[in-house]
Parts: sequence; structure tokens; C-alpha cells
Amino acid sequence: MNFSLPFNKFNYINVVAFLLSWALNSEVDLGPEHEFWSFLDGMRELGRRYESIVTPAGTTFLIAHLVLLLQGVFVVTQLLPKYNNHKLVEEGVGYWFLASVLAQLAWCMNFGLENIFGAFMSIVYMGVMVFCNSKILMTQAKLVFNDSDHTPEEYWLLRFPFSLHTGWNIAVFIMSINAFFHFLELAALIQLIIGFVSLAGFVGISYKMLLLNGDKPNYAIPGVLAWFLLGIAFGDNPAGGMEEMFSLGFNIISAVLGFGLAGFTGYLYFTREMNQDAKDGDSKATSYVAASLA
Repeated sequence: MNFSLPFNKFNYINVVAFLLSWALNSEVDLGPEHEFWSFLDGMRELGRRYESIVTPAGTTFLIAHLVLLLQGVFVVTQLLPKYNNHKLVEEGVGYWFLASVLAQLAWCMNFGLENIFGAFMSIVYMGVMVFCNSKILMTQAKLVFNDSDHTPEEYWLLRFPFSLHTGWNIAVFIMSINAFFHFLELAALIQLIIGFVSLAGFVGISYKMLLLNGDKPNYAIPGVLAWFLLGIAFGDNPAGGMEEMFSLGFNIISAVLGFGLAGFTGYLYFTREMNQDAKDGDSKATSYVAASLA
């Protein structure tokens, strides 16, 4: 790799995307005299605006700050001479990071529309964010066919941040769908059914990522969804008029699914990745001994 190559357009685009993402996710408070910039309150207003049976506890949203931190790590890394022209940056991320942040900007600005159109468009904008980040994951996965195509360092610095972000986007996307039906003031039973369908969606997506994702499962997305499920379980979810017993039962099921998914994800990671690393280490040691004796 030529370490003297200058920055390319994607390096600059990613810096711009991160700066905008920071402004939208770091809960910048400009005070009441800056009402024009009220869209920067997007993350702060998230729990209140998307109130529904699947709205998690407030601490759940702290993961958005972890996503922002890892985005910063990615942006700094892709400016280093070793990575500024890396295929995972140029081809893998491309314009999609910026597109995702622009969709989030539209999503935050849409918060000012307190009507059915605004509620529906929140779903659309969040769906675009999920699509953009999913494109990054799929494109990067195509560029690396096996572990020999990239190092662990490249995975954690250039790929992992987008896996975590995609998981968070999926969770908020599902939450926004529930909020839309809550905004429509549907019957409590219907909201409860939609809530259970949402829980099934969390589990289904995690199943796909862990067991139907080929030779390389994605552990980050199920991990985020497990965190979100536990947030739902311990959150003060609005019952929407339903009996307290049903609301409590929903929270209990969310807790069981959250703990179960977290445990299953950890188990698969240990049995697949850790054991595989141990086998690879033994294989290298055996090869070294054989070569020494030859």
C-alpha cells in the first residue's frame, strides 16, 4: 500500500458526516433563544416523542453516545496514512455514511411536525437510515471474504462502528413504528399486539444476524437489540389504557427475551470466535514446530 497517498474525497466526506452526526447526537443545548436550532434536541427528545409500549428506560439511549464515539474513532482512523485509501473506506463506506447522517438531519427536523404526517415521516427517515447503514455493512462484507482479507484492527476500527449504529437504527425504527400507532390512539389491545410483534421482530432480526448470516455472524446488532429489550423491560412504558397486568407481563417477556438474547449472543461468540482463535493458534504452533523439525 502506498502510504504517501493524499486524502481523497471520501475522507473529507466522512469528516463532514461525523461533525454533523456529533451536532445531532451530542445533545447540544443552545438555550431557548435559539429556537431555530431546536432540531438539535433530537436525541434529547427521542424518548418523549416516541412514547409507546416499547419506549425503553432513559439510560438505554446512552448507547447513542457510544455509537458517536466509535464514529469518531472511525473518522480519525480513516485519516491515517495506512487507512485513508483503504477499500473498506472508499468502497465500503463511500457516500453512505453521509447519506445516513443527512437522513437523520431530516428526521430530527421532522420532530417539529406534531401531526400524523410528521409521525409517518419519522418512520420513513429512520428507515432510510437503516438502509444506508445496512448498505455499508453489506458492501464491506463483500470486500472481505474471510479473516485473511482484513485484520482484527481493521474490523474493530472500520467495520464495527457501523454494525453498532445499524443495530441502534433498527431499534429506533421499530420504536418509531410503535409510536406512530400510539399517536393514532389505537385501542390498547391493538397497541399491545403491535408491541409483541415488535418483540418478535427483535428476535427475528437477531436470529438472522447470528444463525443465517453465513460464515460470519454479526454479534453487534443482536447485542444492541438485547440492550434495547432490557431497556423496554425496565422502562416506564405507557400502558395506553390497558390493564396493569398486561403491561407488567409485556415487560417481563421483554426482560426474558433481552437476557436470553444477550446470553445466547455471548455463548455463540465464545464457542465460535474464541474457540476458533484457539484452534488457529494451535495450528500455527504446530506448523512452527513441524517447520523447526524439518
